[in-house]
Amino acid sequence: MSFEVKPEGHLHWTDDEYKESRSSVLKTIIILSVVTVIEVGVAMIYDKMNPDGGNGKIFINLFMAIMSVVKVYYIMGIFMHLKHETKGFLITVFFPFLFLIWAIIAFSLEGSSWQHMRSLLNIF
Repeated sequence: MSFEVKPEGHLHWTDDEYKESRSSVLKTIIILSVVTVIEVGVAMIYDKMNPDGGNGKIFINLFMAIMSVVKVYYIMGIFMHLKHETKGFLITVFFPFLFLIWAIIAFSLEGSSWQHMRSLLNIF
């Protein structure tokens, strides 16, 4: 009776495939680290220059949103292995993500509209 299981399909990588995969993951980790350090640095500089908020908040928010999308691209492409999938599957995965982005923008605009209307009415 033998308990040894032969590797099947993609479970058996050659040395070249392993090295390529490892370098891809390490490159992604470095990119994610650099983007995160830049995000934190920009936020700290903005807070130091504008302790009470002030002008330019929309640009900081836009910058942070773009950097987050960059990080999502690398995380989904490398760590979730979506870089090598078919086009139909990618659309199936990314469509709900785009809907989520739309919902966040729509609800933020709706909330600011309600806040503005409340300040005009001044009854709450």
